Amino acid sequence: MTVYLADMSYFSGKMEAYLRYKEIPYQRRLATSKTMREEVLPATGLMKVPVIRLPDGRWLKDTTPMIDWFESQYPDPPVIPKDPVLRFMSKLVEDYADEWCWRAALYWRWKPAATRRLLMRRIGKEVLPDFPMPTWLSGWYYGRRQIATYLTGDGLSAETEPVIRQQYVDLLDAMSALLEDQPFLLGSHPTLVDIGLFGPMFRHYAQDPAPSIVMERRAPSVYAWVGRLWNARARRYSNEPSLTDFRHRGWAYFLEDIVRSYWPFLVATARAWAEGKPRLDHEAHGVTYRDLKVVHYRVFCLELLQNQYLGLGAEARSTVDALLAPYGRLELIDGLDSGLMEEHELPLAPGRPQLSRLQRFQLALTGTPWDMPVTPER
Repeated sequence: MTVYLADMSYFSGKMEAYLRYKEIPYQRRLATSKTMREEVLPATGLMKVPVIRLPDGRWLKDTTPMIDWFESQYPDPPVIPKDPVLRFMSKLVEDYADEWCWRAALYWRWKPAATRRLLMRRIGKEVLPDFPMPTWLSGWYYGRRQIATYLTGDGLSAETEPVIRQQYVDLLDAMSALLEDQPFLLGSHPTLVDIGLFGPMFRHYAQDPAPSIVMERRAPSVYAWVGRLWNARARRYSNEPSLTDFRHRGWAYFLEDIVRSYWPFLVATARAWAEGKPRLDHEAHGVTYRDLKVVHYRVFCLELLQNQYLGLGAEARSTVDALLAPYGRLELIDGLDSGLMEEHELPLAPGRPQLSRLQRFQLALTGTPWDMPVTPER
């Protein structure tokens, strides 16, 4: 199979770490803007990586359902714990890493001037070499677009900046506490929580200049964990895993932030989406993130997690509730239906919408819509 990815990509690093650990054979294909327009977009409806083309020509997208699909095809050794409590809690942490840790990782990439300039140059040369402009200019344009979309367009303000910046330090401290007692975040073997948190920690925090210095100095155990996970191979972990649970003191930061900040954000997003609102304000960490985009995909995330929670047996659900009780409870929405379940069934159904050359060029300039496939011209 062929994995389309980018060497600076948050989710590409996450997906590739999973495939490397499971020792699933694949070919790497670095995605340029031309590759995205001509191969990825017609097949998936998106100009985003990572995506995977299977040997039979079918396609996979979105790291969360992709990992679920691969676990069904390559079940041993599992990265998703079989115990229902550990499974749900791992899914909760993975989603938090994907959709809440994203903002701080982008802040540390694009806010420090030296890091921003380096990434702009790399993107111009590696991602946009076919653009009809000098690579330094195309990289600059891409970087400014990222800042406008994911920083100033995603709640960054004078009020929220110290909190966004601090999240990285808090993550390092919490992960350092976990790694004092074990090589991986849940015990002796890599699991889904490692794969999920590898997203922000690898390509952004451990490799971008400004945050990597912080990691090296403040959290060398996390720095070592990044290399350990990247180098992990399932055949080296043939013994039965010895896993802890989410009562370890290192998980306190994560559970508190999920219950008090992230889950309410998902609920607020789902309600705003149901009311047709394009933007919302959200209070967390004692500040207000203003004018956040209502992302349809996050309604799908909440639907998945809520369904998994409701699918727990009474004893498992009681255990989950007890783990989260010091910080609150998970508010549920009756009748939640994102309408995106079918869209994320894998492998993707053939016959994705075809776009005109003009539409493909516009997407190359503006980026794919954040949360939904594009619509072809009629």
